[in-house]
Amino acid sequence: MAQRRETRAETGDTRRLITRTEIAEWAKVARPAVTNWERRHADFPRPVSAGEAEYFRLQSVLAWLDARRVPANRLIGDEPPGTTYGDRVRRGLPDNQPPPAAGNSPGDSPGEGYARRLHELLAMADAIRGSAAMADYLALLLTLNFLRVAEPERWTRLHEQPVRADGAKQAKDLLRNIGHAADEALRRRGVPPGLQDSLVRLTPRTGQELRRVVDLSAGLGRETYERLLGRYEEQVALRSGEFFTPPALTRLMADLVVSGAAKIRRIYDPYARGGELLVATAAAAGGNTDVRGESPRLETLRYAAMNLALHGADAILEVGTATPWEVRGNRPPVRADVIVTNPPFNMGSTTGKRTRTAWPYGAPPAGNDNFAWLQYVPRSLEVGGRAAVIMPQSAGTSANQAERDIRRNMVDAGVVECVIALPGRLFAATDVPVSVWLLRRPGTPGAPVLLIDARERAARSRDHRTLPPEDLNAIVTTYRRWRDGQAPDGGYEAGDSLGVAVRPDEIHARDSSLNPADYLADEPPNDAAKGLSTVADAFELLARTQIQANEAGRAVVANAAALARGSGGSFASISDGWTRTTLAEVCEIQAGLSYSRLRDERRVPDGAIPMVRPRHLREGHITASSQERIPAEFAASYERYLLQPGDIVCIRSGALVPPALVRDEHHGWLPHHNLFRLRAHRPEAVDPRYLLGLLSQQDALDWVYDRSATAGARSISTHSFGELPVTLPPMAVQRRVATLLHDLDLQISLHRRLVTAATDARALLTEGLMSGALALDPA
Repeated sequence: MAQRRETRAETGDTRRLITRTEIAEWAKVARPAVTNWERRHADFPRPVSAGEAEYFRLQSVLAWLDARRVPANRLIGDEPPGTTYGDRVRRGLPDNQPPPAAGNSPGDSPGEGYARRLHELLAMADAIRGSAAMADYLALLLTLNFLRVAEPERWTRLHEQPVRADGAKQAKDLLRNIGHAADEALRRRGVPPGLQDSLVRLTPRTGQELRRVVDLSAGLGRETYERLLGRYEEQVALRSGEFFTPPALTRLMADLVVSGAAKIRRIYDPYARGGELLVATAAAAGGNTDVRGESPRLETLRYAAMNLALHGADAILEVGTATPWEVRGNRPPVRADVIVTNPPFNMGSTTGKRTRTAWPYGAPPAGNDNFAWLQYVPRSLEVGGRAAVIMPQSAGTSANQAERDIRRNMVDAGVVECVIALPGRLFAATDVPVSVWLLRRPGTPGAPVLLIDARERAARSRDHRTLPPEDLNAIVTTYRRWRDGQAPDGGYEAGDSLGVAVRPDEIHARDSSLNPADYLADEPPNDAAKGLSTVADAFELLARTQIQANEAGRAVVANAAALARGSGGSFASISDGWTRTTLAEVCEIQAGLSYSRLRDERRVPDGAIPMVRPRHLREGHITASSQERIPAEFAASYERYLLQPGDIVCIRSGALVPPALVRDEHHGWLPHHNLFRLRAHRPEAVDPRYLLGLLSQQDALDWVYDRSATAGARSISTHSFGELPVTLPPMAVQRRVATLLHDLDLQISLHRRLVTAATDARALLTEGLMSGALALDPA
């Protein structure tokens, strides 16, 4: 029996995510039996959440069921005595083959007319998305691209599904089936589903237009995915913890970290974003390598899974955290031969005091995790392993004493092999200049550090900069020449104007700076040239921000015009299909866990569950920094209080600020007792983005303010808050209004950036002109 179990485990796809119903079906037990197992046994596997649904990893379930024999009086058919429930589940699996890898199908590479097809697909957005966001339409294109290349059988069934030209219901069914097919493919790969929820928000004008989108997608290859991800990033306006790594930077990191490496067995990214670094590194490594990634954001984790699958990488992807160095239940620490990652910049996970014993080179300062990442990564390397980590350039020069000490200790230990300063604006989503840190384990104490200054190696793109192939090659060649020319005693036998090897004592003499410019400048820089470049960059940023603001303005005008056409262009009395009700009728209003239950001793720096306080509500978002945390076991006792995507968090007591929408990355967080959590009674009837806009109105905030008690800090009761008047239009109108408000918020944000960019450009230009560093053409 044990041998049979081992054989099946080798062929089975144990990464699959399964439901409680599937466990019961395959174990041949009643559905309540699974719930009883879960309640009675503390070691029963913990579920993985995806919105309101929960899934279990098949591998963990099998391991638990392998230890439980089926009672003799419940054996079925030819099951011999000693059969376990794990054996039974293996026999009941619908398919014991692993997910198909992307092959060399005709859709792998773009065919004739590729550019025309992609242009036509993007031009069809308004015809397909209706009142949904552009990001939802791009999700459809990404999903179709994934299914076409990585899931040909599922694709064929969808492509052959009939849709009448005017079949609105059939078009909706096709969208639902596309989402379901992709979700099942993701679930089989161990990634929580959720694409269907995004796709069903689309409302195609006709079935014929949706069919055209599907047909056009058949001619797009796997490299299309990268371009679509870039478009998605632009539309969603991803923040530091979410935006994707530029292609040129992924290729550079992959070439550097794989260069000269021995056999690579496992590649790991603890903050996988869209999977772009794993895709590039797996391709550079070649051969049979295990690929593993984690991400705290479910949405981008799904895109990472699709990205890796259509590039043929059999990856293990899991929902992680933004603090992977913290204790995470029974999950074993990850070890890898190669690590590549682009963690969030300058973000902090805690305001509490860090425990120094957990950090080999010094405790990072509270409120900034840059040096937590730089210590976690080498700790996760196998002996002989190497890593490439993207950091803001400020990490190499920060004046914070704790960070300076960590740099010194890491250099002394020989963990830092190389630091590469890169040009600014490589990322379309941020202007923060970055560096790549190459780390190793174990280090060679006292070894020199190679510092490469590539800040001027860049070409201008449409709205950012990129690294041309010749500059990428120059950086990699400099690194390889240094690595191959390094003497056994740590000396340096090669060098050029791009890089220099610096001894630890030289680094310490400059306040442990790891800024290449501090060591490569042989003479003072030309102030005029430097000033001209800086001013040109500032005006380029100003022009780019103006273009983005103009695009946002056009989106606002288009949505406003559509809204006006739908309402006759004027305010009117309540229309057909609209209802006037109260907040209590629309939502469950749940106050946060009481202070008496959530005492200070419940909050621990290494807890797994972040707590949301009123100060974390900013401009409709929940900020991810400086959270207090509580143990997962404590949070599990108060599950009904925990947040789910689509919830809204409002101030209950204290200074009144607009509410915030709960997104995927906040799933399972615990609201403070000074907050309300709102959850729609009927999600199909209320768009949470519309409700957020309604509650953010100044009239609504004034209404709450007027009804708040004033004994000390202002506070409103659950009953009073539930009486807040709510006007609900049909769902299609709610979505249109929500989209318009989103576009307006984006426009406001861009105009603020525009003012800042114009102010900065004026200040730089004024300084240059009035100091004589810059001169105007007399003509």
